[in-house]
Amino acid sequence: MEELDLLKKDWKKQEANQPKLSYNDIDKMILKKSSSLVKWIFYVSLLELGFGVASVVLIFILKPEAMENSNTPVWFNWFYYISSVVVFYFIYKFFMNYKKISTTSSIKDLMQNIITTRKTVKHYVVYSLSAIAVTVCVAVPSGFIAEAGGMDQFRAEATLTSYLMLALVTILLACLIVLVFYGIYYLLYGLLTKKLKRNYKELKQLKS
Repeated sequence: MEELDLLKKDWKKQEANQPKLSYNDIDKMILKKSSSLVKWIFYVSLLELGFGVASVVLIFILKPEAMENSNTPVWFNWFYYISSVVVFYFIYKFFMNYKKISTTSSIKDLMQNIITTRKTVKHYVVYSLSAIAVTVCVAVPSGFIAEAGGMDQFRAEATLTSYLMLALVTILLACLIVLVFYGIYYLLYGLLTKKLKRNYKELKQLKS
């Protein structure tokens, strides 16, 4: 029993010597963590953009005829240009979210900025997956038709079964590729936004 009492006294001494964090200190820690997470989201989006640009340049160098595929619908070129503008817009939003979180000083503003950042990431992922699905649904038939000798040749030789098979293959490939990219986006953005959500919950507990 004497040994147990000594252990209790020793434990209390250790507790007394441990540094105690104030609510303000905890706020600063959460703010720093949140700012770092949003900064990484911004960096990841830049890396993703760089990878996309590098892929297009590589295709243009290795296989320039693929960039001049006459079987690709005219509207798809406009879709590509608009998508590029939208991606730059989201990167700008990520940067602004990072700036806001870095300069905020109140719990209320920080909580609102975390919510805004998570919404921005969600919208970006939904848009990116939709754009990937559209791209696959255009690229697969265009490539198949080009291999068949062009649109006129394909129409002359194609049967109802051919159209159905092409549609089925296109849909399956689109679903598969979107699923793969969803997994990638989850690893890149999902884990970061989960940590932001955890920070938001901690701030909400402090505020209540």
